[in-house]
Amino acid sequence: MWIERKDSRKIREAVNKRPVVLLTGVRQVGKSSLLQRLYKDAEYVTLDKIVLAEEAERNPTNFLNRFKRQVIIDEIQYAPSLFRDLKIKVDEDRSLKGKWILTGSQQFTLMQHVSESLAGRIGILNLGTLCALELSEAGLLMNKRDLLWKGGFPELWAENLNAGDFFDDYIQTYLERDMKQILNVTNLRDFRRLLSLMAIRVGQLVNFSELAKEIGVAVNTIKAWVNALEVSGLIVLLPPYYNNLGKRLIKAPKLYFCDNGLVAALLNISSLEKLNNSLYIGGIWENFVFTEYLKEGYRAGRDIFYLRDKNGVEIDFVIEKGDEVILVEAKNSERPDAGKLNFNKIAPHFREKVKSVVACGVEEKGFIALEGYFVYNPLFGHIL
Repeated sequence: MWIERKDSRKIREAVNKRPVVLLTGVRQVGKSSLLQRLYKDAEYVTLDKIVLAEEAERNPTNFLNRFKRQVIIDEIQYAPSLFRDLKIKVDEDRSLKGKWILTGSQQFTLMQHVSESLAGRIGILNLGTLCALELSEAGLLMNKRDLLWKGGFPELWAENLNAGDFFDDYIQTYLERDMKQILNVTNLRDFRRLLSLMAIRVGQLVNFSELAKEIGVAVNTIKAWVNALEVSGLIVLLPPYYNNLGKRLIKAPKLYFCDNGLVAALLNISSLEKLNNSLYIGGIWENFVFTEYLKEGYRAGRDIFYLRDKNGVEIDFVIEKGDEVILVEAKNSERPDAGKLNFNKIAPHFREKVKSVVACGVEEKGFIALEGYFVYNPLFGHIL
């Protein structure tokens, strides 16, 4: 079963305007499948194959010369030498649009090579896992809250796979392949434990010393491992908001995973019943709300932040959108207690127009104006 992706339009627009387009995203998010569906006549080659990756890395010019028409090069991070030769190819004919379509799974590593070789020549887009709207329009969300524990990896829904088996394989593949490439993890058991401890802490501030103590490794080791998780796109570290608040602010980033299904699997949550009885449901809901914003195109540290001062006053997400600031509180309950929301404490510190939003489990579709703020449920696919 094919599930339509709302990012298809953005991809087509980028391909029509740029000589090179790079589609990033974690493994198995559906990058190559989507591109091959959109560009059925394009040549396709994947550098997941070791022989091809070695050939492309050793002889990049010869490798690129074989493609006479539009081509999709999958997992280009395995042959970084291609970026320099791609620049030469593009500069030979800057009027040629959309010939080179690339994918990659390690976003930070890719960005380094892109900035060095293809600045101004490339369109970059990120593909997330399936959002609530995509699954709803495909008719696959019989119970919308299943998305909170099952997550949005396309294969899970299109093939109706067992989520537990899928994520066991996914994590093992990630550990054996990506971790060996990004850094030399000598103790995979300790690294696997780190993943579980981070799942427990989703939506919380990152404390490297605490994690190091619990696992029994050096703080610098934890920092390297966390950086590797961020490089590969499995986690996102959300920085704090600083502008003109006149308060002493917490500076550590908050931790989120790229997909709710991965969080649930690491917490051994394999059904809606287990989710509803979990002690971590609040963090899981917050992770879902955050990733839905990312799938709308907001970027951590550029458009979306969090805010917490030294007194513990917190707003889950601060979003800069045009000439206004959107304050978002993520609450799993259907009708959050207005007395526990911090909008009135934070909003006066902003010079911009402020909109206050509660992303909660309300059953109604769309937005509801309530007590001076907006209430909505992102499981219905509506997002502000």
